[in-house]
Amino acid sequence: MVADRMNMKKIWPFLLLLLPVLLALGLPRFIGGDVGGPILMAHCSDLVQGCRVAFGERTVEVRFLSAPTPLKRFDLVVKAPDAGQVSADFAMQGMNMGPNHYVLQRKADGAWQGKILLPVCVSGASNWAMTLELDGVKRQIPFVAVKQ
Repeated sequence: MVADRMNMKKIWPFLLLLLPVLLALGLPRFIGGDVGGPILMAHCSDLVQGCRVAFGERTVEVRFLSAPTPLKRFDLVVKAPDAGQVSADFAMQGMNMGPNHYVLQRKADGAWQGKILLPVCVSGASNWAMTLELDGVKRQIPFVAVKQ
């Protein structure tokens, strides 16, 4: 019995240290917060032609109005009339190109539009990924920018 008490005295400090870690990992999931899970990938063979992308229960149309070329502005249009907020982040695959975050603006027809300007990569790489966010739901769409 004395041995059991000694073992319990050794376990309590460990449990007290473990408790905050377990709470930090489990509490956001319990209250329904974002736990930073994986962003689903969507594929679009040609964003200039446009494609349909599923965001949970809804499907939206996404397209560039011209070919994405570094250092040349191009328009991103998202047809999602029931969305409350739409934004896009652009990241070069495998290279940090700094923040490239755009909040799209609602147009009169219910579509969302933003003028995008991609930085140029000194290595000549052109593989990009756009992370499109509609009301908190994110989809990542890879694309290739036109080399200058």
